[in-house]
Amino acid sequence: MQPRVRTGRPAPRSSRDLVLTALRALGPLSRADLVRCTGAAPSTVSAVVGDLTAAGLVVGSASPAPGQPGRPGLRLTLSPRLGAVAGVEFGFASLRVLLCDVAHNVVASAECELPAEHASAVALTAARALTDQALRAAGLPRAALLGAGVSLPGPVGRHPDVVKSSAILPGWRGVSGADIAAALGVPVSIDNDSNLAALGEHAWGAGRGCDDSVTVKFHTGIGCGVFANGTLVRGPAGGAGEIGHVTVDERGPLCRCGKRGCLETYAAVPAIIEALRPRHGQLTPPELLRLLAAGDPGAVRVASDAAGLIGTHLAATCNLLAPQRIIVIGLMAEAGTLVLDPIRAAIARNVAPNEVPEVVSGSLGTRQTALGAIALALDETDWLPGAAPRARPRSGRRPPPRPEART
Repeated sequence: MQPRVRTGRPAPRSSRDLVLTALRALGPLSRADLVRCTGAAPSTVSAVVGDLTAAGLVVGSASPAPGQPGRPGLRLTLSPRLGAVAGVEFGFASLRVLLCDVAHNVVASAECELPAEHASAVALTAARALTDQALRAAGLPRAALLGAGVSLPGPVGRHPDVVKSSAILPGWRGVSGADIAAALGVPVSIDNDSNLAALGEHAWGAGRGCDDSVTVKFHTGIGCGVFANGTLVRGPAGGAGEIGHVTVDERGPLCRCGKRGCLETYAAVPAIIEALRPRHGQLTPPELLRLLAAGDPGAVRVASDAAGLIGTHLAATCNLLAPQRIIVIGLMAEAGTLVLDPIRAAIARNVAPNEVPEVVSGSLGTRQTALGAIALALDETDWLPGAAPRARPRSGRRPPPRPEART
């Protein structure tokens, strides 16, 4: 059953606005889906859909609902001709842009490498070039680009959107959403990579249908994105979910955040590689995965210990929030049960039996963060024709989108 649209802003003023907002957030829907998720009467929905179709704002196609056998039904979407949004994912040394039309179809992508410890101006120039490249690949003019969601691998404050002072992204300190919008030439919304990875899985992947979940990124760093009651939890300063900087040992190794003994210093990929260096030399991340796939005893033991440590700290999160699902993403998620099983075991040991969540891998490969940025842009960019003016939510609430992932 489709949930009702919950946006955290004033209620839409008309049935037309309700239908447009649902299609914007949830992607392809049947008329019955629209009745369920808007709460409007079937006759009202039919009348509104007829008007919107006649105006060229909504189109329909015969396609089966996800997971439903039988004859294809009519699925409605916003017209792809209304425009597109971009998902821009900045990494420490990489950049990815995905382009998605308003009917939730990914239509183009582009990627490039960035210099290590790059300045923001360099990255923003590259992002503008990649966005233009993706538009050309999709055969779209720049005027078709309605907005962009932007992911950054560091702390981001919201409302106003600004990159917070941090040793993690020194070249980006003080860069605001307005600065990024000026560089890209479109309205933008920004957030950190862990939050947007969680939003990507919630909207497009392993978090679909689950209002309470924790997405943990087990990668070169460790981060979390938390959904509670269908809401992406950010905290007043945007710092929610920083599980990687929970203290394991106050006298432990110095972390890049400036503290000592953070979980990240014991369990992230660099720590695993360092533990294996006496035996295997300086491994690259792909070489580490190959050792794990080959069942190397030392690599399996070190990775398992790291995963178990993460699971122990996730258990504390489970005891506080009682999520239905833990979604593991990042490089180490590619090791499958070698890391999932120790996480499951640690959670099971430390959480009440009736509150143990399922633990699964993410389902979007390496694209969940860019897809999350797209979901952010679809939700926050002011582009709906004839809809009520939007107020940007301060709570971080999102409608719980359930689009078909067409990636």
